[in-house]
Amino acid sequence: MNSPNESYLQAFTIVTIDRYYCLVREVYTLISVIRKGWFQAVLLAGVVALAVYVVVQTNAAPQSKAAVGDAAPSFQLNQLAGGQLALSDFEGKGVVLNFWASWCNPCVNELPLLNEAYKLAGIDMIAINVGEDEETVKKFVDRYELAFPIAMDREQDVKRQYRVAGLPLTVVIDEQGKLIKRHEGELTDMSDIFALTRGISDEK
Repeated sequence: MNSPNESYLQAFTIVTIDRYYCLVREVYTLISVIRKGWFQAVLLAGVVALAVYVVVQTNAAPQSKAAVGDAAPSFQLNQLAGGQLALSDFEGKGVVLNFWASWCNPCVNELPLLNEAYKLAGIDMIAINVGEDEETVKKFVDRYELAFPIAMDREQDVKRQYRVAGLPLTVVIDEQGKLIKRHEGELTDMSDIFALTRGISDEK
């Protein structure tokens, strides 16, 4: 038969081992949670990095196609008046692209001038509205009686292709489909427009 001291020692040992086991189990659980959280954090960071890379590459890829001297990026857009309009429709002819929006004050100032140049100088022109709905664009076009074709770049894909950082932007494409001029900002008078379009209009 065990003595009281031996019984006490055995009980103490059992309790100590049990507590130690519980402590080890808790520590292991904590480590597992931390490791799981660390893994999730690394995984999330990887997903974010991949998303950023894809966005950067998606936006950067078209930018190499819009430099002066390069072939103008092709496109096909819906027209405000119905049907579709493609850059290839102007193959063998020079054409001016003007990127604009109704909320852009410099655009509002220059579009009537471009409209006059379109009617007077025989300039082929496409006014590409960036990101607006048809109702808004139609009200604007009717108000200013714009005569040139209006193309709708709702998803702003063509804007990205032509590296449009701000509005308005006017680009000139020659008969061979080469982008020969870029003008960022407002065209303030007819002489500026004729100088920009010289060589592709009747005003030589």
